[in-house]
Amino acid sequence: MGIRLAVVGAGSTYCPELMQGLIKRRDILPLDELRLTDIDESRLNIVGDFCERVLLENGMEPRILRSVDLARAVEGADYVVTQIRAGKLEARVRDEKIPLEYGFIGQETTGIGGFTNALRTIPQMELIAEAVSKYAPDVWLINFSNPSGIVTEFLLNYTPVKAIGLCNLPIGTQERIAKLLGVPMESVRLETVSLNHCGAVTAVYLGGENVLPKLLSPESLDQAEALDPWVKNYRPIIELLGAIPNDYLQYFFYRDRKFQELLKAEQTRGEACQEIETRLLSYYADPRNNAVPAILAERGGHLYSEAAIALIASLSGAEPGHHVIDVQNNGVLDFLGSASVIEASCFVSRGRIERNPIESKPNSVLTSLVSSVKAYETLTVQAALSGDRKTALRALACNPITADLDKAAPCLEEMLLQNRPLLPRFFPV
Repeated sequence: MGIRLAVVGAGSTYCPELMQGLIKRRDILPLDELRLTDIDESRLNIVGDFCERVLLENGMEPRILRSVDLARAVEGADYVVTQIRAGKLEARVRDEKIPLEYGFIGQETTGIGGFTNALRTIPQMELIAEAVSKYAPDVWLINFSNPSGIVTEFLLNYTPVKAIGLCNLPIGTQERIAKLLGVPMESVRLETVSLNHCGAVTAVYLGGENVLPKLLSPESLDQAEALDPWVKNYRPIIELLGAIPNDYLQYFFYRDRKFQELLKAEQTRGEACQEIETRLLSYYADPRNNAVPAILAERGGHLYSEAAIALIASLSGAEPGHHVIDVQNNGVLDFLGSASVIEASCFVSRGRIERNPIESKPNSVLTSLVSSVKAYETLTVQAALSGDRKTALRALACNPITADLDKAAPCLEEMLLQNRPLLPRFFPV
């Protein structure tokens, strides 16, 4: 018997990529039932119809349920994938533009933009968690909703749901490192000292050997720069940390440069995504189309389906393996609390998650950054649940990107006002 998979936020233009992952693993992970739900019924129908055509074109005929009724969609599911965007891309664009007016980086998941995104998203995830707890209490919930680490911090510490946070960046890093080594991606295992979008790879295991010291030698970095422009851009951070950084560390260590780039840009990334999304929805709506288009790669979800479906295959027992996922710390990082959600390398098998121990010693630059940002994340969840402005400001004070009260206080108020309909706890009647 195959799996029953529910997708919450199935009106997302990313959803067809998820179908690619299901098609790739259909021999070991047969799909019995697909439940698609979204609050936007029009988009749900457009994307849902297209997903069904993609599956049929590839010889898959699962039972498919489409519904705006969340409870109906998740009831009896084996796995639930959440990929919601509270406020849609219009809210993302505000998150990117308003901070620039106050001298802050404007970004979807990092800084005050990511903070506001979390404030909007957590109340919606609260409703989803309630439905899952009631109608599918034994289900594994895999969260892709951004900011994934903060949302998963909420799910694991404030709800009874069995949640795992997931992001496509770690698997993208794994792919990059494997290419530099000239080996298959599956043969590389990463060790991370990290939160979602804040941390670094501190060891790279190939055949049981940590090859990171060789990768980070001056000679190897010189060669890597010639192969991958990413290495040249991030080399100062690599040498600072003695580790391979998460892409988002540029916003922490190149703050002024990134601010100027964003300020001078003709459009924000959110505005670019709106244009791509319009093209994708037009393509999906054409009944003649039944193949995932190349332009989906422009949307920024590289390896999203591989990360998600590979994880489900491991949880089902069909394909046990190593994954970098968002889980509670449970002693992996000795400088953080046990309940803190981190992005860790884990071995996942049927219904089990085993955290791989950290064998390297991260330097103090990395541990101090991760500690500060974890304090920010913890307070962000508290602010989202309480609607308390002081807690919100304290959260921003913990984040190096926003630790300027002269800017943070007025920017926070503007962000709250611009998102007022989605933040009722901050504006009690």
